[in-house]
Amino acid sequence: MKKQWTNHNLDLQLLSKAIENRYAKKNFKIKTTPFENGYQIRIVDTELRAQAAIMDIIIRGTRDEFTVETKATEYEDDAVKLGLSTSIFGGGNLILGNIKAREKLEKLEQEFWMTIKETIAALTNST
Repeated sequence: MKKQWTNHNLDLQLLSKAIENRYAKKNFKIKTTPFENGYQIRIVDTELRAQAAIMDIIIRGTRDEFTVETKATEYEDDAVKLGLSTSIFGGGNLILGNIKAREKLEKLEQEFWMTIKETIAALTNST
């Protein structure tokens, strides 16, 4: 999902830090990578397999016009590729883990979009 904001005079680094802090307090592993005109914040759920619950948040633009985008990793592809052999060799747990990871990511993404507006409003006209 991707949304655009304009006319907020918002320091994107402060927005990045606010997002980092919110998820660090919830015991997620965070990795932020700055790039030209933005930041990528990777949020990893430590309760599930590290590779099973990853969401990237990309902030891109300028103080007055920027976008925020979320990308969640897809999981079931690996289990589906294994096909019938997954059920023979205990792949049911793999599939169940992937379903739980997807549910957790969906919840994480929904929560993010519900709270990002408040965060942006609080940081509007930040210096």
